[in-house]
Amino acid sequence: MNNNIVHNNLLISQEMIQNCDVIIYYWPKDKSEAKFQLMNIISCSPINTEIFIVGNNSSGVRSAPLMLKKWIELEKIDSAKHSILISGLIKKKAIFVLEDFFKTHLWKNLIIKSLPGVFGHKKIDSGSKLLASTFSNRITGKVLDIGCGTGFLSASLLYFSPDAILTLVDNNMYALKCSQYTLNSNKFNGKIVYSNLYSNVFKKFDLIISNPPFHNDLQINFNIIEKMICGAKKYLTKTGELRFVTSRFINCHFLLNKFFQKYYVIKETSQYKVYQAFYK
Repeated sequence: MNNNIVHNNLLISQEMIQNCDVIIYYWPKDKSEAKFQLMNIISCSPINTEIFIVGNNSSGVRSAPLMLKKWIELEKIDSAKHSILISGLIKKKAIFVLEDFFKTHLWKNLIIKSLPGVFGHKKIDSGSKLLASTFSNRITGKVLDIGCGTGFLSASLLYFSPDAILTLVDNNMYALKCSQYTLNSNKFNGKIVYSNLYSNVFKKFDLIISNPPFHNDLQINFNIIEKMICGAKKYLTKTGELRFVTSRFINCHFLLNKFFQKYYVIKETSQYKVYQAFYK
């Protein structure tokens, strides 16, 4: 009999783990994200719950014993060439308040809210700023923001074009929460949707905007950019446009030439370039 229960939630609750006496946690690439998640876990877990933490050495997992010493006494129990396994018992519950972990950035009088682990948490990304600099009040209609993250791009577009109709998608629950907080903080409206690229998108748009990631955890990976470009036309109106920013060293010309009638590099710096591609 299969008694596995899978949750897809922003935060852990006491109800979710009430029957668990062991926690296995995989340390992410960002230490601030790890602390955010572990504080939430420790706040909901009973005293003496056993916890195992495993992670890549390059991700900062070795800092866990010092970071968590107030709540858990952690010891290394095994290691490999690139990773480490540590464990301990929870000795003290943490007090967890979600709002305490938000960081606030300001750009053109806009309030941008960010949580640890969300792209752009420490500062607003220069590539996103470059893409936002191409927005104007001439943008109208329905707009899809792919990989919305903190909601910076959508908020920036609505700053210039308040009548645009925004749909924001991401497959990171923290990112969706940030985007909602960012829209609310600026009194903007937008539809927030959990979606892995186009997986939960079912209509067409006049404009698709994105600052797509080219890393998967600690590894460089161009799959998301490729899938975004290859699938874009299906979700664009006949006069629709795909506009995205990427690193200067990534060449998207082959894919854009294959799937679009015309495309341009409309802005670039020494680090980034903004592509604009049209359905026809």
